[in-house]
Amino acid sequence: MDTLRSCVARNVRSFRKRLGFTQRHLASLARLSLSSFREIETGRRFPSAASFDSLAGALGVSPCKLLFDKEQMELYDKFERIGSYYRELSASINTTLDYGTTDLG
Repeated sequence: MDTLRSCVARNVRSFRKRLGFTQRHLASLARLSLSSFREIETGRRFPSAASFDSLAGALGVSPCKLLFDKEQMELYDKFERIGSYYRELSASINTTLDYGTTDLG
């Protein structure tokens, strides 16, 4: 089982990489020193409440997502993909109904 500190470290790193941010860029956005940021991302330090909120804001995620363990994050990612598929399908159906682009016969 992951420790809370290791979950936060892994999730900060994962979200940062998904966004294509460097450590320096994210540290700047979160108003943290680069050395403090690196300690958080490597799991050597747990962020203060203010730093935690600032990191989540800079990453554009809810703070609770930084606390997910690996299994929870995998489930969340699957849920997000399902939501994306649903939105695409819904938009396609609405477009079809709005414009009558299907030929039923």
